[in-house]
Amino acid sequence: MRLALLDIGSTAARLEIVDLDRSRMPRADWSVKARTRLAEHTRPDGSVTEPGVEQAVRAVRHCVRAGIDKGPDVLIAFGTSAVRDAANGAELRQRLSDAAGVRIGVLSPRDEAAVTYHAARRWHGRCGSRLTTVDIGGGTTDVATGIDARPTDVVSLPFGAARLTRQYLPDDPPRPRHVEELVAAVRSAVPRSLSNFSDADLGHPIALSKVLRQLAVLTESSPGKVARHPDRLVRAKLRPWIPRLAELDQAQRAALPGVSRSRSRRILAGAIVAELILRTIGLDELEICPWGLREGLVFRFAEAHDATGGDALQLMAALFN
Repeated sequence: MRLALLDIGSTAARLEIVDLDRSRMPRADWSVKARTRLAEHTRPDGSVTEPGVEQAVRAVRHCVRAGIDKGPDVLIAFGTSAVRDAANGAELRQRLSDAAGVRIGVLSPRDEAAVTYHAARRWHGRCGSRLTTVDIGGGTTDVATGIDARPTDVVSLPFGAARLTRQYLPDDPPRPRHVEELVAAVRSAVPRSLSNFSDADLGHPIALSKVLRQLAVLTESSPGKVARHPDRLVRAKLRPWIPRLAELDQAQRAALPGVSRSRSRRILAGAIVAELILRTIGLDELEICPWGLREGLVFRFAEAHDATGGDALQLMAALFN
């Protein structure tokens, strides 16, 4: 079975086709990407502007049309927090569904955290040993832990890097008082929310999300040498970068090693949240996992397909809201 998975995120829509019969690994045989720029077109009140909706619709149409010739057996489409949490999300999802030709599903924050944890578990290896994941997305920051395929404890906070940037850092470069307000807001909530994780056995700590991967490249690089694929994010190396990032504008951050233009505005908020979470739960570093939500959904679909003999669409539909 050839599965087409369409991921509609805050920066881009990406369609991947995975041949489930040929490989048990979630590697795409083919993929295409188009910019949505939803984060850039989201107002302070959380609504997506009409030009932003139109841009996302064009991106979805481009991906779906490009993938038709690849002969997928089924298309599953989902939106991340940029779609789920939009103030005009019902209209946005309907227009994206019309463009895709299938209903756009979304996961609740806790379900999304559980799926990304599942991907990390499959990447790390067998169950039976404790695994803890940290995922800083656009709308939420999630921490999950467990010893089996599904986490036993999940905390999802509305502290995604794009959301915090939109709420607290309207200027480029940010004003010092705005950075202080962001730090104060995060400090007032994170330690209390993660109290169950403090001083607990966290087992193997894993970093998920592009923001954390880009921070790892940034902090592990040295003048004249870019660390292309670092295997960990170290808190002691991250901490001194926060005031440096706060002094730079978007263009200057995008020129740094590992920082993409699409995430250069939000990388400061991501760094602040990452450092505080690591300090709160007592971790010095996180191992970088290359897999995430898309891979977790591929695994969930494949497992449901094997278990039902082809009725996986029904089970996957139940997974989405």
